[in-house]
Amino acid sequence: MTLAQVSRVFRRKWRSILGSLVAITLFVGILGSSQGVPAAEVAQSTGTLYEVKSEPGNLIWGELFKPDSAPILTVQSGDMIRMETVSHEGILPDQGDTIEFLTGGGIAETDILPDQLVVKAEMEKTGPGPHVITGPIYVEGAEPGDVLEIKTLDIDYRVPYGVISNRHGRGALPGEYPENDAPIYTKVIPLETERGVGIFRPSNGLANLDIPLAPFMGLMGVVPADPEDAVNSVPPGVYGGNIDIKHLGIGSSLYLPVQVPGALFYSGDPHCAQGNGEVALTAIECSLTPTFQLIVHKDMELTNPMGETEDAWYAVGLDEDLNEAMKDSVREYLRIMNEKYGMTKPDALLFGSAAIDFEVSQVVDIVKGIHGVIPKEMFRALEEGSES
Repeated sequence: MTLAQVSRVFRRKWRSILGSLVAITLFVGILGSSQGVPAAEVAQSTGTLYEVKSEPGNLIWGELFKPDSAPILTVQSGDMIRMETVSHEGILPDQGDTIEFLTGGGIAETDILPDQLVVKAEMEKTGPGPHVITGPIYVEGAEPGDVLEIKTLDIDYRVPYGVISNRHGRGALPGEYPENDAPIYTKVIPLETERGVGIFRPSNGLANLDIPLAPFMGLMGVVPADPEDAVNSVPPGVYGGNIDIKHLGIGSSLYLPVQVPGALFYSGDPHCAQGNGEVALTAIECSLTPTFQLIVHKDMELTNPMGETEDAWYAVGLDEDLNEAMKDSVREYLRIMNEKYGMTKPDALLFGSAAIDFEVSQVVDIVKGIHGVIPKEMFRALEEGSES
């Protein structure tokens, strides 16, 4: 069985469990509005599951939430949120009429996500960024100095399409592409989710190409302490936000230093697939429904975002200068090696030069990103030594 098949089996099993929990909830009569009333009561060790819909009262467009933003939901540490998110691609002004744009790309009108049309028709775009963001979620007990762990438990597709765009001279080659000073070059990508691929159709008649789907949320964050950091949804920061690290999909954790009381978690910029660098400007942007678990850590110190999967730690560096982002990522790698495995930082630097890959997360979000990939298996001997 391939990795993609295993992932699909896992998602089907998880959705079955969620469905059973919802059925139990309805039976005991736990009902409420769509803005975050419990959808299921589960064992105390796993928390309560909430549903958050992508309706205008739960969304913001173009900017991040601020310290005084009213939460749409309050949860306890360990609770789970099944959160609908909406892609901005297809509803931006330079793509014209959304229905014409998507049907022109081969998508049936009946498959267009109604929430995208509602956002475009009813919501004001209040910031310069493109992203439609769902939130914020207040986590009881979270205080500045704590760390919020965001576990991505599952991700469901909402529509059978995504969009890739290069626009306004942005991306890795500003001034060179789009060609002929065109304002935008954009392509609709049909999704075959059962096969786990997106269909890329070259414009000059070449054969279609399959892009393996690997969904993740490009934007996960806590509210920054300084409201000025929230005026644009594009640049990431110590608060997370638009970090665009493709490894943070199902089964991953993102750790963020809490900036304001309650953390005020939010998410958006859903991706179906992305290459490291995200060089055109966007990934395959597609509307998704992730399920998160939010956990407050009181005994953990962190100054930068940090990622984790079953197999690796991710040392994140962020800066407008890619060289400085690299330095931050290497420093974070040294910290992780020292704190988690006891290796001295001078030794870790030598080891990293021979064995650790540092990847470019993205170069298109004003603040650029580097992540060092630290394979856990490589350091089992150090863990075993510390246990003896």
